[in-house]
Amino acid sequence: MRLLIIFILLLTTNAFAKKKQLDYAGLETDYNNLVYNEKYKNFAKAEKQIAKKSVEALINNKVKRKNREQALYQAKHNIAFARLVAEEQWIKNEIAKEQKKSQQLEVAISKTQAELARHDAELARMMLIAQQEEAQRAYERANQAELLAKNSQNEAELSKQETQAAKAYAQAQAEQAELAKQEAELALEEAQSLRRKLNSIATEKTDKGLMMTLGDFVFDSGKSTIKQEAVDNFSKVVAFINTYPNKKVRIEGHTDSSGSNELNLRLSQQRADAVKALLIKNGIDAKMIEAVGMGEELPIAENVTKAGKAKNRRVEIIILQ
Repeated sequence: MRLLIIFILLLTTNAFAKKKQLDYAGLETDYNNLVYNEKYKNFAKAEKQIAKKSVEALINNKVKRKNREQALYQAKHNIAFARLVAEEQWIKNEIAKEQKKSQQLEVAISKTQAELARHDAELARMMLIAQQEEAQRAYERANQAELLAKNSQNEAELSKQETQAAKAYAQAQAEQAELAKQEAELALEEAQSLRRKLNSIATEKTDKGLMMTLGDFVFDSGKSTIKQEAVDNFSKVVAFINTYPNKKVRIEGHTDSSGSNELNLRLSQQRADAVKALLIKNGIDAKMIEAVGMGEELPIAENVTKAGKAKNRRVEIIILQ
């Protein structure tokens, strides 16, 4: 009977040992599945190292017998935690990739919209030229009708009336075409002036860092929307910031003293935010940009003349030291 009990205990011990060995084998397989998974290869490196140490300690019998069950549980927990961290980091990395693609797409869309705007302006100019030519032809036809009217006294009065009507129409068309031409020239001149102002902006070294100042010509009066011409010609500002890729950028909006403090503070913040949004669309990292509205608190000229107020209405782009 005693021999039978001893035999049963031996069998139980061997079965228990085999179960532990199988648990270790499964643990090692689980760890290898995590480590050699190409999807998680570059993520959760610190957590993987912790899991590796706990697995190796068990496999290499560096854990006391009485602590092995707890160590086995801890090793499984370490592997599961490393897998969760790797999954989280992989998802964040994928989101970052998609955000970058989205920003690049927005920049491409902005460039396409600018090209369409230039195309529309050219089409409008050609239509104006066509109107002028048609007005000239109408005027010439009116002169011919006037000459033909002289051949008959009875027809003369009628022809004269038709001629006068044609001349009046032609004159009106010519005046309308000339007015449209002048408006187009003024718009083109304004766009060219804005382009020259943007291209001539200089940098200034201040206590805060290098600074570029955008005057009130970038915005319409009392508004926070950047003019389309400024959007299309913002390359110098972007190039200025890209010259210092690792530096943080502070955008400060300023106003003159016209209006209430609350209104000026809100307008200056909106203009600073508008410049920030345009920089982000042009590929500048949003995390590197801070936009602040300063209101009317920091004038650079006296708020008693139009020229002084115009100087105070500005947005400063500062590369922080």
